[in-house]
Amino acid sequence: MMKDNRLGRILSVLKGLGWRRWVLLGVNLLLLAAMGASLAGLEKMRSTPSTLSAARRFQGEGETRFAQLAVFMPEGKGKSEEDIQRFRQSLDATLVEQSLEAPENGSLTIDAYCGFASVTVSSENTTGSSVKAAGVGGDFFYFHPLTLLGGSYIRSDDLMDDLVVLDEETAWRLFGGTDLAGLTMYINDEPFVVAGVVAREADFATQKAYTGDGGVYMSYSALSRLVETASITCYEIVMPNPIRNFAKGILEDFPADGGDLVENSSRYEFSHLLEVAKNFAERSMRLNGVIYPYWENAVRLTEDYAALLAVLSIVFAVCPAVTVLVLGIRQIRRTYRFVKAKVPEKVEAAVEKRREERLERQYEKTSGGE
Repeated sequence: MMKDNRLGRILSVLKGLGWRRWVLLGVNLLLLAAMGASLAGLEKMRSTPSTLSAARRFQGEGETRFAQLAVFMPEGKGKSEEDIQRFRQSLDATLVEQSLEAPENGSLTIDAYCGFASVTVSSENTTGSSVKAAGVGGDFFYFHPLTLLGGSYIRSDDLMDDLVVLDEETAWRLFGGTDLAGLTMYINDEPFVVAGVVAREADFATQKAYTGDGGVYMSYSALSRLVETASITCYEIVMPNPIRNFAKGILEDFPADGGDLVENSSRYEFSHLLEVAKNFAERSMRLNGVIYPYWENAVRLTEDYAALLAVLSIVFAVCPAVTVLVLGIRQIRRTYRFVKAKVPEKVEAAVEKRREERLERQYEKTSGGE
């Protein structure tokens, strides 16, 4: 019986809402669902690139905050390995001045650099074909952990610079497989040894951004030997960032002649995404001669989508927020009117009751004295 009464009261309240309130409730629920879907999509965009996790991995369980930054130089105005070495020395001195000391047997920074050029590749059984070569240095594959299908990466401390890493497409073109470690191939008619084979990232952004016909990764020193016009057009670093924009401020003068500096650690923060949305039209124009590598184009694609989803999530949240605010104000006003009407009555009743009790006590004392 009690359950039936409760159900009846609930149904009565629901019927009393009226069709307008039901429509408003339905619209707000749909908007909240759309906001949730936008935020879920934003999180998916944030987790898509594999090239933005270097700072998090480098920091590990330590308390020092790190930032991951990238510098892209215009074509024809790149850096040399000597420039990179001078910057490293200057950076070490700056960190010491700021009382930032590396742990024992450790380092406060990790970096990588690369340049690009077209080369001709061939093997004993294939004729030459043109591919794009990335000449890499530093810890390039720490920043770009491409999946190894066979063999190993090349490292900056390798004794020789005649090792090369093929992407899957080039490996199949030259050798018809991916288990190629130790085989000899030719780049611009010079012999190189295959260290390993990697697969490109499989996410949707990379598939749209990478439109080449295969490629190879080799030591930058080897690339600069083969192609005299080669230069370093991409520099990446993870370094301490104890306060906001500390790391970015140190690198601001590095990309001379109109290069681009991006802080990858904050690319998906709401404030940055709103800035991207604000400058969406200008963002698509390239006026400084910088040609982004495919991984940066992939990140920028997810960044554009993330900016759109961030704006949509805010738009979808406006109506429910306003509704909650209006209902909250109404409830406050009702409460105020109730308090204003009832509290004086209760106060007056309490005062009257105390007065009556006092009079009763006085009467009892008078009666007892008689």
